[in-house]
Amino acid sequence: MKRLWTFFHAKSAEIAISLRRRPLTKVARDALTILFPFVLLDVWLSWITEAWFNPDGYYYQVFHLQAAGKWLITTGDSLSDLVIMLNVVISLCAAFLIAYYYADYYHQDKMTTGLASVTAYLILNYDFHSSDNLFLFDNFGLRGLFLAFVTGIIVGLIFRIPFTQKFHSYQPATEDDRIFSRSQRMIFPLSLTVLLFVIVSWLISLVTVRGPLGLLNEGIASLTVGRATTRVIPVILSAIISNLLMFIGLASPIAQPRLASFTTYAGANYQFALAHHTSFGAPFPITLHTLYDIYGNISGIGGMVALMIAIIMVGSVHRERRVAYRGLLPTFSNMSGIGLVGLPMILNALYLVPMVIVPAFNMAVGACLIKLRLLPPAVYRIPWTTPGILQGFAGTGGDWASLAVSIGLFLIDVLLFIPFVRNTNRLQILLVEREHHRTEKVRSTNAK
Repeated sequence: MKRLWTFFHAKSAEIAISLRRRPLTKVARDALTILFPFVLLDVWLSWITEAWFNPDGYYYQVFHLQAAGKWLITTGDSLSDLVIMLNVVISLCAAFLIAYYYADYYHQDKMTTGLASVTAYLILNYDFHSSDNLFLFDNFGLRGLFLAFVTGIIVGLIFRIPFTQKFHSYQPATEDDRIFSRSQRMIFPLSLTVLLFVIVSWLISLVTVRGPLGLLNEGIASLTVGRATTRVIPVILSAIISNLLMFIGLASPIAQPRLASFTTYAGANYQFALAHHTSFGAPFPITLHTLYDIYGNISGIGGMVALMIAIIMVGSVHRERRVAYRGLLPTFSNMSGIGLVGLPMILNALYLVPMVIVPAFNMAVGACLIKLRLLPPAVYRIPWTTPGILQGFAGTGGDWASLAVSIGLFLIDVLLFIPFVRNTNRLQILLVEREHHRTEKVRSTNAK
């Protein structure tokens, strides 16, 4: 067993190194690194706004902050507007940076490619159906990272096409002439980019009013969960797919803050609990809410909280430890953006396996305990910013057995992440050694 475990970690490290060398992965990591400060500010402001200054926020209700008066809500509304603006900035910066680093990797015009990608992203999210809102603002922010990634790559590919460069018969003599000449060469690829994305955006608007991300989420939801949200296997498979989508930076259609909206099944359970003063015997004990929301997120979305605790406990990579300390509090309230971008979890093969296994394991345990009637299903409405470890306790109306199970599963989740964090430590040492060896080799070559 020990040999198998060692072999697995060695193979995962090889895969991680191989992925790091690939152009698209390198482009994404460079872009996420530059984007991180904006994401950090955005997530912290979102956490303060949604959890503390919003009447539906968990800490607002727990600490009875309504006594502070209306100024708190007014401040929260202002911060919400700021968060929306930051979401727009994050998406546009992501589109720009992906195209910028892609062009840089292939020695193309970086600045123009990046600006063209920003233009393309705006076109993709233009609202053709409303005269009031120019853009689909729900598609901006962290949930738009995947779309920004795809947009940047497509624009980068367009600008790699070898268009003719003979726009004039004279040789540029000054710096101004050279800049003008460079901008002239970009007219055709820029025009092609705008035309292509206008056509695509318009065609998508004929199918859905929610834009490309809405179309993608609707398709994924119909293929994964569909109507089978009261059976264990489809719900667990949906959670697995959800975390696989997070690996590529795509927000899942079943991820938080879905707790705010209840399905017909959850509504029936809630009415049963109100009538009988218990959730034992609820008509639909297995739903997305009772399994995915309550048990799948005990350790945060994708087990992010457990990962951050494991990093703080045994991690030796300075960058990851700083991200874990900075992102722990918002991540407790189901805001996982700091870890997704900062560690990063996106396109990080080392953390993919536990990111998928941990929520599925928690949900399987929860399903067994509910089926055996050892735990009541969580049927009460709770704020989506409720820490994952407390969702079972709050959702069952204060069942202490649910809290004990949640704490136990959380500790197991941390233990499950620890070997993968240690494997990251070893990979970091290997990368440092290789970088040192490469530097020494360059120095020796230059010396000769």
